[in-house]
Amino acid sequence: MSVSIPKTASWIIGLAVLAVIGMAWVGHAEQANPAEKARLKALDSGVKVIDVSKYPDDIKATYPIFVKKCAKCHSIARPINTTFVLPDQWERYIKRMLYKPDSKLNDEDAKKIFHLLAYDSSVRKADSLRVHLAGLDPEKRTAALARLKEINPAFKYEGK
Repeated sequence: MSVSIPKTASWIIGLAVLAVIGMAWVGHAEQANPAEKARLKALDSGVKVIDVSKYPDDIKATYPIFVKKCAKCHSIARPINTTFVLPDQWERYIKRMLYKPDSKLNDEDAKKIFHLLAYDSSVRKADSLRVHLAGLDPEKRTAALARLKEINPAFKYEGK
């Protein structure tokens, strides 16, 4: 005896199965790596706001976009408190977020958010940024400094 399932029902069943598998995988991933879970909890419980009042107008205008878009998937504190400071680190992070299906992030907003986070790193995390720059090989440091000068012309680096 064969049972005929309408196409709509097949899609619904398929999506439900994928949802259950996805939830199980996410739950397993979090349980499998307690160190990562603890790291994210620490980031999420840190500073939750960036004072952009002294930042350029384009950065100020992007801040609400950052808050709205990034809060869809995680706390705003996570990117604010991360140790990412180099432009390449922010670029990889933003690209990862851009391709997450639920982020609803578009290329234009992603570029603006990248600019905001890279600029913020050059101001609020400037000491950490200088340490990271010092650890780069000369070619990568030169490239990073060129990008930083485009983002924040006032950033100073007196290292090698």
